[in-house]
Amino acid sequence: MKKTMILAAFLILVAATANAQTLKSLFDKYGNDERFEYVSIGKGMLTMAQLFGDTDDEDMEVLSKIKGLKVLTLTDGFDDTLQKTVLEELNTVLEAGNFETLVEVRDKDERVNIYTQTSKKDETDMLVVTKDSSELNMIWIKGKLSAEELMTMLDD
Repeated sequence: MKKTMILAAFLILVAATANAQTLKSLFDKYGNDERFEYVSIGKGMLTMAQLFGDTDDEDMEVLSKIKGLKVLTLTDGFDDTLQKTVLEELNTVLEAGNFETLVEVRDKDERVNIYTQTSKKDETDMLVVTKDSSELNMIWIKGKLSAEELMTMLDD
C-alpha cells in the first residue's frame, strides 16, 4: 500500500511537471497561431549584426551574450478574449518560473512590464510585455546577462 501511494504521488508530480507551461511552450503555441506575428532571431543573426552594426564595445559585449530573441505580436482586429487568455497563460508561466518584475509602467490604456529570471547556470530570460487597446507584444531575450547588463539594455 505504501509503495502504491508513493508511486501515485510520483506520477501526479510528473504529470504536473509535464503540463507546466514555459515561455518556450507559450511562444511555440502562439507562434504557430495565424492571429499572431512571430519573429525569432538566433545567435547567428545576432553575431552578424555585431559585425555590421555601429555599436560601441560595451554594447558589443552585451550583444555577444544574447543567445536569442523572440517577438510575438497580436495586432489590430484581435479578440479581447484571446488577449485575456494569452495574458492569463503568461501570468501562469511567470509565477511558475519565479520571474521578477523589473519595470511596470501604466499610462492611460498602455501597459509595459519587464520581467527577468536567472537560472542556476546564469542563463537569463528577460521578457518585455507591452499592451494597449489594439496590440499585445511579448519580446523574449535569452542569454547570459547580469542584472547590470539588463539595465544597460533598458537604458539604451
